[in-house]
Amino acid sequence: MTTLGDLTVQDAFHLDGENPIILKVTDEFSLVITDFAHHVDLRGIFVVDEDNRFVGVITRTDLLDWTRAKLGMIIQKPLTEIDKTLRLITLIRASKVGDIMRPETKNATVRRHDTLDQALRIMIESDLIVLPVVDESQQVIGRLRLSELLDLALT
Repeated sequence: MTTLGDLTVQDAFHLDGENPIILKVTDEFSLVITDFAHHVDLRGIFVVDEDNRFVGVITRTDLLDWTRAKLGMIIQKPLTEIDKTLRLITLIRASKVGDIMRPETKNATVRRHDTLDQALRIMIESDLIVLPVVDESQQVIGRLRLSELLDLALT
């Protein structure tokens, strides 16, 4: 029986057929809203620096957090953790793509030769259902979605 440890990202990530949406950290934040509005199946936008190296992911949850922050709904209970307080301030002031991106997703990447078991662990640890597939220079060459990974594992 084939396991996720036997299969690699290369076996799964090309199944999607669509190019991932990639924005630069300096792009206007409005592009995030536009991309999520026009792509209903979009699970994440990959963010790159000026040299096109991957630096993080923006998810629909991040967009929802931004909306809550803008509407003042995020402060319904006292903020006791400094990280959450800083995140709130960043979201309220967001004007560029890099402002809403969660920096902790920077290391949430896979390469073609990584196993699907490794990819699944990264998805769970980073709370993402889509990962960028990157090359040796950290440039995005594709995406791997949880649904593709599980579909391949079941077949």
